[in-house]
Amino acid sequence: MDLPQAIAWISAPRFQRFLDASDSHEAALDLYVWHAEVTAACFEVVHHFEVILRNAIDSALGEGQPQEPLQSTWLMDFGTLAPGGIKQVISAVERLEKGVPITRGRVVAGLPFGFWAGLFGGHYEELWRHRLRGAFPSGSGDRKDMSTRMPGIRQFRNRLAHHDCILDQNIAARHEDILTVVGWADPAASRWLDDQSRVTEILARRPQSLEAKHIPNDQPRGLMALRGVWKGKVTIPDDFDELPEDLQRAFGMIDD
Repeated sequence: MDLPQAIAWISAPRFQRFLDASDSHEAALDLYVWHAEVTAACFEVVHHFEVILRNAIDSALGEGQPQEPLQSTWLMDFGTLAPGGIKQVISAVERLEKGVPITRGRVVAGLPFGFWAGLFGGHYEELWRHRLRGAFPSGSGDRKDMSTRMPGIRQFRNRLAHHDCILDQNIAARHEDILTVVGWADPAASRWLDDQSRVTEILARRPQSLEAKHIPNDQPRGLMALRGVWKGKVTIPDDFDELPEDLQRAFGMIDD
């Protein structure tokens, strides 16, 4: 694939991230292929993690509860969930296939990852102390161990889901966080997932150009790359000053 083809198929802004991390467009293509492979491997791990996480939580909070009616489960209990959580449950129910019984298991499977991550926030401290920490018998029992890891895992998971570039992510650290959380739920599951995971093996054979020209988290290359795409092609009113400064620079509204 030559450079014009790569830009046409991948898009200039997206491919620029790989060019920035490589010495040539051929190396950038190799990096792009490797990136697709490692993100696929990461998503396999996230797949298992999300299923293990939600089932562990449901087992702890739904112990002794029926599959239906849903009103008799923790998913519709205002004594368990905050109003925002109940709203997410209702939204999940509305997305389910019609004409099929609405069971606890179906709703659990349909809830977004943000719902599960949100259960470890400070407003659920009492839920954690009395019921939720039972989902993680091998952990320390401190909710903050979960709450400090979940935002990074959630961001990583969402970037994978949107096929975003993760060259600026600490992939090994996120992988380790996932295995750690799974281990708190079930050490055997963590060992199994580690055995199944291809992430460490793929990271070990990453292209050398990535190590030499890694893009750190504190450099907003994605924003600055917009300058060449948008400047001169989009008319922005002079009085439109509500954008953050970094976006204003990216759109050519202010000079560097």
